[in-house]
Amino acid sequence: MSEIQDYCVKPVRKLGQNFLTDKNIVAVEIREAEISSKDTVLEIGGGYGALTFELAKVAKKVVSVEIDRDLADVLEERIAKDDVKNVEIICGDALKIDVPAFDKCVSNIPYQISSKIVEMLGRYGKFSLLIMQKEFAQRLVAEPGDKNYSRISILAQFHFVPVFVRKVGRKCFYPSPDVDSGIVKLFPRVKKVKVCDEKLFFKFVTAVFIHKNQKLWKALSHSKRDMVMDKKVLSEIGRKLTDADVKVRVLDIERLARAADEFYGFVKKSC
Repeated sequence: MSEIQDYCVKPVRKLGQNFLTDKNIVAVEIREAEISSKDTVLEIGGGYGALTFELAKVAKKVVSVEIDRDLADVLEERIAKDDVKNVEIICGDALKIDVPAFDKCVSNIPYQISSKIVEMLGRYGKFSLLIMQKEFAQRLVAEPGDKNYSRISILAQFHFVPVFVRKVGRKCFYPSPDVDSGIVKLFPRVKKVKVCDEKLFFKFVTAVFIHKNQKLWKALSHSKRDMVMDKKVLSEIGRKLTDADVKVRVLDIERLARAADEFYGFVKKSC
């Protein structure tokens, strides 16, 4: 907290800024990420540097992407003051820029863009350790049939093997958020589930999980806006699927992949 005051850092609500102030939690992140002196580490949202400069002590290099110009200036000031040689600050939106090559990602990410960050990291396929809203973290690791099982569960588990590490209390941040957080490890999958078209697969998953408590065919019939197809046609095709009468919320990735491939196969034949 004193460091935040020293640098006159003021959290910006619209950017979802809640700064981690608990050094013990920072130590947990460093330990659990198992960073070596050969690793280039990506940090999304450097804040005032609580994690950044601890990462720099053990990593070969730290690339910290910070969207807030004022905070980026604070980080640059700290680099100059302490003569830190292995930290690069990029002022920009991590979701919109091409980040430099990295080996691992260790970040305390803004809650409101957690889904987009997980999706982005999935494209890079690198080990990641993230602090995020606890409820969101529980969705990442949820299994079929669990109440937290959702579209984001499929997205994360398609690219990674997610592991929940521990809860992080809200008092570990300034200002304190209204919810607790959690630390999650994302291990890249060596072998992903095969789908004919990854983009179409996620479009299918997004559509049916809006109605996840319904049977698959029924969920599809209610997805005319997402699938841009007539409800009757969706219903007819949906009934042909192998798992047509199975509720969406109990379908694992393999069965969803098969359903998506079957669905688009039938759509192609009907055209």
